[in-house]
Amino acid sequence: MDTFNREGYVTTLLTTFFALDLAEKKRKELQATAELQAQVEIALELAQSPTTNQKLPEKPIEGEWLKHLSAMGVSLVEALTVKELYHIQGLSQPASPRQVDILKHFKMPGAVKMNKTVANYTIRRLFAEAENVEAWQQRPPTSRVMQGLLYINGSFTRGMTQHQAQRRLRKSGIESPSKYREWKRIEALFIGVNDLVTRQRNATRKITWKRFYHYYDELKSNGVASDEISVEMMLTRIAYHQRGELRSTHFGGDESALLAAV
Repeated sequence: MDTFNREGYVTTLLTTFFALDLAEKKRKELQATAELQAQVEIALELAQSPTTNQKLPEKPIEGEWLKHLSAMGVSLVEALTVKELYHIQGLSQPASPRQVDILKHFKMPGAVKMNKTVANYTIRRLFAEAENVEAWQQRPPTSRVMQGLLYINGSFTRGMTQHQAQRRLRKSGIESPSKYREWKRIEALFIGVNDLVTRQRNATRKITWKRFYHYYDELKSNGVASDEISVEMMLTRIAYHQRGELRSTHFGGDESALLAAV
C-alpha cells in the first residue's frame, strides 16, 4: 500500500499554483502589450487624418523621444514623425473634460478612464455619423452654461439647446464684459473645488452650485474681493463646514486670510 506523502503533495500543489500564476501574469503582460500596440496603430491612423493639426511638423523624431517610447513599451519598425508622436503621447494622457463629456453623452464604456488619443479616435468615429452630430448639437445645456446665463442675465430660457445657450452666453459676455469676467472666475472656482484630484487631496466632497454660492457669498460678505477669492480659500471654507477643520496650511500662516476664508 502506497504511503501518502503529504510534503510532496503540498510541494507539487504549490509548484502548480506558482506555474499557473506565472502563466496568468505572462498572459496579462502579452495582452497589455497587444492592447498598447493596437492603440499605437490608432494613434498613427489619427496622424494621417486630414483633420489632424497641420501645424505639427512632419520631420522624424530622434534622441530622447525614442527612449521615452521604448520606456512606454512601444516598439517601432520605422521612424515616427512629430505629428505621429503627438498622438502616441496622448496614449499616456487622460481624456480632456470635453472629450469625457462627449463620451458620457453617448454612453461609451470606460469614458472616464479613456486616454486622450483613444478618446479622440472614438469621438471621430461617433461624429462620422450625422445623427450623432445632430444629437450632440441638440443636447440640453450644461449646468455651467445655465448658471452663467443666470448670473449675467438673471434669467434662463427653458428649451434651449447647449449650442443656443452657449451663443446666448457669449452674446451676454459682449454686452456685459465685467459681469462676464466675474462669471468666468466663478466658473473656474467651481471647477477647481470639484476637481476629483483636488477633492481627494483635500478630503472634501463635491458641492452643488447652491452650496458653492453660499460659500462664495460668505467670503464676499467678509470683505474678500471677488477677484481675490481663490480655490484654496473656497476649499478651506468647504473643509471647515464638511469636517470642522481649519486648513491654515493653505495660507502659509496668514491668520487674517484664514479668518476671512472661514
